[in-house]
Amino acid sequence: MIVCYCCSRSGVPAALSALEEGGLDDVIVREVPCAGSVERWEVLRSFRQGAEGVLIVGCLLENCAHHYGSEVAARRAVLLERTVQDAGLSKGRVAMVHLAEHQPLRFRRAVEEMRAVIGTAGGQA
Repeated sequence: MIVCYCCSRSGVPAALSALEEGGLDDVIVREVPCAGSVERWEVLRSFRQGAEGVLIVGCLLENCAHHYGSEVAARRAVLLERTVQDAGLSKGRVAMVHLAEHQPLRFRRAVEEMRAVIGTAGGQA
């Protein structure tokens, strides 16, 4: 299972379009007002609840509705990646992707890249 924390302005529309195309049964989308609002405890809770990877999906840096939300999220993703490695998980379990609402293929690619890292294919471990 891959949990995706998606910005309501860009991430959610892209994720929903990608989900409509199918093949993402192992993806859970959690809408957040801004990718920068995703807190450390939320990501760690996702892993405790069985997530194999967490993807933080925010606006393109130059189009962030909250000005610096995507920058904050990107820095936080790096710190969270280190945290989960310290907890014993392999590298690549937390990632950040910047996209626009009309980029479902970019969302799909990010999910596929995470699947490759965690060793699953469409939810098949």
